[in-house]
Amino acid sequence: MKTLGLIILSATFLISCGGENKQESTESVETVKETCTYSYAADSTTLKWTAYKFTKRAGVSGTFNHIAVNNTKADKNPFDVLVGADFSIHTPSVNSGNAERDPKLVEFFFNKLSDTEMIKGKIVSVNGEDAVVTIIMNGKSVDVVGKVTIEGNKVSLSTSVNMADFEGLDAIALLNEVCSAKHTDEDGESKLWPDVDIVVSTVLKKECK
Repeated sequence: MKTLGLIILSATFLISCGGENKQESTESVETVKETCTYSYAADSTTLKWTAYKFTKRAGVSGTFNHIAVNNTKADKNPFDVLVGADFSIHTPSVNSGNAERDPKLVEFFFNKLSDTEMIKGKIVSVNGEDAVVTIIMNGKSVDVVGKVTIEGNKVSLSTSVNMADFEGLDAIALLNEVCSAKHTDEDGESKLWPDVDIVVSTVLKKECK
């Protein structure tokens, strides 16, 4: 009986110690929340423009080789990184992938606008779905609304500008006249549309601690 009592006492002691260790282990675990900050990465930014010719609207796409974005900021919200940023696009750097077309775009379109070498602007606001961007071209300042998407660290803005809003229809007409042969489809009509679609994308830097 004395031996049995010692066994029971030992077992009770071991069980008691085991419970205390488990409680101490649970209390020592702390949940660490990761804090991430996003910032602008200039070398990841791309711009694609798409203009339309022919009455059936066939797209012609390109980019600009020189784009500058300034006054970005680091922020926990990836959308807020770009709010307040200003940008400038060097129009002589237009690149449509066609060595014959690009000089004509510069001479007969951009050079017919005021402040011919630069398109400037500012990102006014960005939220989960929409953005408001001020674009300054041909001496006109116009606010355009775009759609915003985010996939991982990649933020994209898509919008459309109409040259009528910038009083640029004369430049559109001149370019269409110079490129009439290239803008005439099977219906015999030469057509260059005044609206241009734009998609800008950038992959933000993400640092977490």
